[in-house]
Amino acid sequence: MGNLTNLDDLFLSGNNLTGPIPVELGNLTNLNVLSLQGNDLTGPVPTWLGNLNTLTSLYLATNRLDGPIPSELGNLSNLRELWLSGNDLTGPVPTWLGNLTNLEYLNLGINDLTGPIPVELGNLTNLEYLLLDSNNLTGQIPQSLTNLTNLSEFTFGNSDLCVPTDDALQAWIAGIPEVDERDAVCAALPSTGDAVVSPGLALALGVVGGVLLILSGAVALGARRSRGATQAALR
Repeated sequence: MGNLTNLDDLFLSGNNLTGPIPVELGNLTNLNVLSLQGNDLTGPVPTWLGNLNTLTSLYLATNRLDGPIPSELGNLSNLRELWLSGNDLTGPVPTWLGNLTNLEYLNLGINDLTGPIPVELGNLTNLEYLLLDSNNLTGQIPQSLTNLTNLSEFTFGNSDLCVPTDDALQAWIAGIPEVDERDAVCAALPSTGDAVVSPGLALALGVVGGVLLILSGAVALGARRSRGATQAALR
């Protein structure tokens, strides 16, 4: 198939293809659309995909691809749609995604990505769909995302992300037609000024006798020997 160098579009989605994405596809330098989603492909996202600089749509969703999102994809300056959801991708959401300013659809949901949403995603002013749900992302939705005024859908649920109480961000969220976690507001810590915590941490807060406790599993602020007194106070 790597000899079909005049191919514009290649659709192999929804089959039972297995193994890694074949390197021979890197010869198809005239491709506009490459769709391999809905198979059982394994291994990393190939770095040579970054050589297919005529691509406007790359669909790799719903496979078993793993590892980080390779920086070579940052060469795909014509990309309008990037679907990587439903894999086993790890590492952070790359900052270089902010350079792909033609993107209209970015789907990174249902992976194992970690860390915050990079502020650079605020450069993607043509985005209509930003799907980040069901990862291990943490922190606050960055202020820079308010630049994304064309969004029709924004998903970030099943994570430890939250929306700051900032008026501009709240207004921006309210203006998006489809949001999966519209009420995931960052909770303010009592008597700590502007400090915020994620919804998951907020659920672990308790006040006993006017003392703020932050619990994580079996670990609590305070010495272990005070646990009995704390339990008594809770009763």
